[in-house]
Parts: sequence; structure tokens; C-alpha cells
Amino acid sequence: MTDRDSSVATGVGAALGGSGGWLLVALFSAEVVVVTRTTDVYGGWGIPYWGAWLVAVAFTLAVASLLVAHLRPSAPRLRPVEVLALVVVVAMVLTDVSMAWEPLRDLGIYLKAGEHFRDGSAVYIQTPMIVQPIDRTNYPFLYPPCTLPLFGALSLLPVVLAQTLWVGCSLGLGLLGLRLFGLQRRWLVPALLWPPLFQGLWVGNVAVPALALFALGPWLGACLVLGAVFKSYTGLAALWLVRERRWMQIGAGVGALFLFVAATLPLTGLGLWTDWLNGLLTYQTSQASLAALYGFGLPRFVPFAVYAALAVAAVVAALMARGTESLARLGTATVVASPSLFGHGLLVAVPSMLSMRALWLWLAVGFVSTPSGLQWWLAVVVVAASWAVPEMRRSVAAGTDAPEQLHPLGAAPRPWPGFAGEHPV
Repeated sequence: MTDRDSSVATGVGAALGGSGGWLLVALFSAEVVVVTRTTDVYGGWGIPYWGAWLVAVAFTLAVASLLVAHLRPSAPRLRPVEVLALVVVVAMVLTDVSMAWEPLRDLGIYLKAGEHFRDGSAVYIQTPMIVQPIDRTNYPFLYPPCTLPLFGALSLLPVVLAQTLWVGCSLGLGLLGLRLFGLQRRWLVPALLWPPLFQGLWVGNVAVPALALFALGPWLGACLVLGAVFKSYTGLAALWLVRERRWMQIGAGVGALFLFVAATLPLTGLGLWTDWLNGLLTYQTSQASLAALYGFGLPRFVPFAVYAALAVAAVVAALMARGTESLARLGTATVVASPSLFGHGLLVAVPSMLSMRALWLWLAVGFVSTPSGLQWWLAVVVVAASWAVPEMRRSVAAGTDAPEQLHPLGAAPRPWPGFAGEHPV
């Protein structure tokens, strides 16, 4: 680190040790009020989100203050990171309530695709969408044909059994992924409240079980290649294998992917692959008429050239790092490069968030804890800032500040603490 970087880092650390931490609390609080000023806690209840949040925060902080004064008499006041964590958790709960509608709608898309596959009817979208379907299980199925035998088999089960099996497996694999990232066990249940994970489980999106493939990457590099089966752009994480010169694992991943496709080809035929490619193009055409199909992906807000430039910049920044820090950054780069993005798509940014010190982590987590919208990109901005300011990262400053006890990694300086092949950052 250069002298200039060192002085910047020292300044950041000093600021957060004093009033700077309260500034982050104020920043997040202002963000909540601004972005939810026209949002209800739950459609039809007529309860303003920001009002409910302020009332819940006041009650939570009052109770927490009494508990801290009783249990920690030597330091009876709440620290900035403790206040920030509490107000973020309140936002998580309210946001989870606000999005708790149409349960397992994404799983419904998968099951319908499985049914169409079994009965030989069209699986993929053939004409552009001009209006949003009222029943969101009628949204287009976008995954490649090699996944259809799985969903076809799942659709044979009674619906309740299929839903239970899918949610149970998703929950188990999602928690496994978080444990591999280094989350301590006591943080696993609170992590389920985080809107990207809660939303992924609630709608039954494949992003939750796929998180385990990303988390296994340092040990089983082939999983990074296989992750592209469901969302092709997640294959960007496989660039880490090139960065680390893990040629055998690249070969194993490509070989496993080839075998998977070859094994399912007798069931799907080549025609479905052509239909899939045409369906992706048709979906892209539909986005021009229905901006909601972008979610909050960058192409919805910026020209394509800007989107492409930002995606390339994120990938380059990721490849400039070493070890699992590079892999963590590639997860965030995947978010930037996503042509369409919804809340559960941010799960692959978890390692980058965990790489930051507690205050910055809670700020980033907080930005993604309010109802989904453009402001969720603020979390990515905070993560990107930590790549430029080393003092924001735990690998530089772990163990230097008492509030770090509120970091889900505990004493570990970085994600994937169980990976023995780590390079120094």
C-alpha cells in the first residue's frame, strides 16, 4: 500500500472510530425515508413504510439501550455499528413483509416448464411480451434445455411435495453456502431475514441452491463452470480458475458440463436448444416494451455502452486481486454484468460484502434491505469503494476495533476462511 493509500486508510479508520460511524447511521436512515416515502408496508394495508420503520426503530433502540445499560454497565451506550445493525434489521423485517406475496412463483415457472416438456408443448417464449401476465408463474422460462428433465421429474410430484422438496433443498444449500463463506452458526438464522435470501426462498428461485456452487468454488473449481447452467453470465466466476491457473479444474468443469448436456440430449433433442436461443432473443426484445423484465439490472437505467463498460471494469478489477478476494470480486462483477437483475441475484455479492469491516458491511447490507429499486446499487458502490480503500476491508484492519464483534465472520479476516490455499492479499 502506498503512503497516499495509507493516509487515506488511516483517515477512514479514524473517522469511523469517532463521529463517522454516526454519519453512516444517518446516511442509511435518510436513505430509508427517501426511497420509501411512497411505499406501503404491504399493499392494501395503507401503512407507510417509512413511518412504520421509524416507530419500530424507536421501540427497538429503546429496548436495546435498556438491555445494554443493564448487561454492559462499563459501556452502557450503544455503539454506532450496533445502532446501524439494529435499524438495518428493522428494515429487513419490514421489507420481507412487503414482498411476501405470490409465494414460490418462480418455482411455478419451473414446474410449468417441466409439464410443457413432458407433454411436448412449447417450453420457451415464442412471441414478444407486451404486457405483464397477471399470474407471474406464466413468466418465460429461460434456462437451457438440459435443466428440463429435472423440472419435468419434479412436476410429476404432487405440488405440495414438490414445493416442500425444493424449498427444503434450497434452504439447506443456501445455508451451506453461507457457512462455506465463513458465517458463524449464530448468524445463519438472522441471515434468512436479509431480503435477497428471503426473496430467493420465498419465490423459489434457483439462485439460492446455486449459491452453494459458487461457495464451493475454491475447493471444487468445476462448480464455478457448472453454475453457468442456470444463468450463463454467472460463468464469469469461472474466470477465477483462469486467474489462478487451475487448468485441470477448468477441464473438469467443462467436461462435467458436456456430459450433463450429452446425457440429457436424448430427452431434449436439438430442437429445444434452438427454441431456447430464440426464446432468449425474444425475451430481450420483450424488455424493450416491458422495462420490468430488467428488474433493476443496469441496462434498464443506462445506455448499453455504459453497461458494457461498467461490466468490463468490474471484471478487470476482480482479476487484479489475488486468491479468494478475486473470486469474491467476480461475484460482484456478475451482479454488474447481469442483463436482468432481481434481489436474489445479489447473493453472489455476499463474499465481497463480508470482506468489509462491520460498519461498511452493515451499510451495504442495509442498502439492500429496503424495498427493491435503483438504490440497491448503492451496496455495489460501497463494495467497489472498498476495493480502492483498503482500510474498509477486514483483511487489512481485522481485530483493530471492538465493534468488529458484530461481524458475521467473527475473527476470520476474509471470506472462505476454511480454504487452505489462500494467497496473501
